[in-house]
Amino acid sequence: MAGKAVVTCSLPMEAGNTKLIIANTSSGAEELAEKVPKARVVSAFNAVPSEVLFEAFVAERKKDRLNLVYCGDDQNAKDVTAELIRDVGFDPMDAGPLRIARYTKPFALLVAQLAYEDEGGPEVAYRFERLGK
Repeated sequence: MAGKAVVTCSLPMEAGNTKLIIANTSSGAEELAEKVPKARVVSAFNAVPSEVLFEAFVAERKKDRLNLVYCGDDQNAKDVTAELIRDVGFDPMDAGPLRIARYTKPFALLVAQLAYEDEGGPEVAYRFERLGK
């Protein structure tokens, strides 16, 4: 794995899928990076339900694309990841270094709550707006 870009969509949950087993002080992505220290790990695709992927791809030419956050420590691996995100129809949003993955995991649980526990169905995604410009 040395020198390879590794994109992880891990969301380390306990067996009942009710809580994270790694959060706040680390993340599944950070733990993976420790296990493959020469790989260039990027965390992405874990804060959007899989049910949204096809719709985002079909609508990829829309002006206002949905966001998809990613984070990592290696800029080249992040560039590859951003291109993958664009290829599937999202607007990539760089959230910073890999340590930020520990915060994207609880955000993924919020999205999952809206997607799978709400009556509206799993087709839930997000778009961040910069206001005041």
